[in-house]
Amino acid sequence: MTHQEVHYPPVDNGLDYLVSVVDHLRGEEVGPRELKYAVVHLQAAVECLLKYRLELEHWSLVFADPGRATRTELEDGSLGTCTVDQTIMRLTNLAGVAISPVEQSNLKFVAQLRNKLQHYGRPHDAKINRYVIEAKAADVLEFLTHFVDSELLPRLGAPPKGETAESLWRIREGLDEIRGYVLARLRRLRPHLDPVKSRTVQCWTCDQYALVVGDEAGGYCWYCHYRRGLDDIALAYAYEVLERTEWPGDHGEPNPVCCCPDCNVETLVRGVLTAADPKTPVNLCFRCGKTFSAT
Repeated sequence: MTHQEVHYPPVDNGLDYLVSVVDHLRGEEVGPRELKYAVVHLQAAVECLLKYRLELEHWSLVFADPGRATRTELEDGSLGTCTVDQTIMRLTNLAGVAISPVEQSNLKFVAQLRNKLQHYGRPHDAKINRYVIEAKAADVLEFLTHFVDSELLPRLGAPPKGETAESLWRIREGLDEIRGYVLARLRRLRPHLDPVKSRTVQCWTCDQYALVVGDEAGGYCWYCHYRRGLDDIALAYAYEVLERTEWPGDHGEPNPVCCCPDCNVETLVRGVLTAADPKTPVNLCFRCGKTFSAT
């Protein structure tokens, strides 16, 4: 009997995980098992591809502690590698790789979600549903495809061919299909969302403009079914979407949440982007739904 050695070069290994992701998320029947493996394999691809780019910069950078890096541990696979946060920081600070704050957030979200599913088995978590995972997976797939094209393949010399080219084609085709599911779902939700565009904001769970506020019951995302009570939804939006973590504004800026002049409740958020005009900030009351000019 002949023994066949199992060997995947780093790029092909990462792409193979991504092919698995699109295979698990394609089709109408996507259940808990498919979601679990899509998340686990997406995170495996993130680690494989991003850390390989670090290795191309310098082999010691993939170690948790580069000062103690040894070639022996790298070659036999016994090394303790850096975390996702460390990988992103080293890529941006040391390798000059452009990773936007939104892309960083998505990469970290996938890592956290993988931990919940793989180590704690919590598919019932409010954030773990098909709609959230599809939307996030599409964003991360798109980022990784561009990352391979711009950061890895040019450094490997020859253009992709054979299994590498086939995997890239399957990933792009699957990404289009997953994006199609997201857009199709949003189209089906238009009867619910179109009449309330002026008080529909971006949901920080699925990133879609489908979270309807301006109701005494709080907010509800029609896309991923996320709910948030009125008592803290304004503060949550300011923290999660506007990324305001300092309270009050220590830099001379007004607080992002203040008293609404119409309903006299402290639920008016400054600088909100709504589905009615995602490029023009307004001041929106998350209780009564009234909007005011942000100027």
